[in-house]
Amino acid sequence: LSARRELPDAGPRPNAAQFKQLVVSALRELHGEVGAALPVDVLTYEEKTLSAILRVISSGLVKLWSALTLLGSYQNRRCAFRVLQTSPFLLALSGNSRELAL
Repeated sequence: LSARRELPDAGPRPNAAQFKQLVVSALRELHGEVGAALPVDVLTYEEKTLSAILRVISSGLVKLWSALTLLGSYQNRRCAFRVLQTSPFLLALSGNSRELAL
């Protein structure tokens, strides 16, 4: 799952550990302790663009996606996640096919 977190204003940006905690918190908020126990790996995280590639088992994709897209704030500031791409193959997430030039 490739996701981007968007903040409407400039401010403190979470580091990789804070981003992972934000994902776990979003899962806990929507799905309780069962959701928080879902194994999610942050494979890449770009603090400058707030973009990440997350790995989750296929049965947990809907829980992760819903938790991220329904999250509305971070540190009392409005925010939103946008899922850019999903794939059962990690290699497919390493690039954006929309940006390829032929």
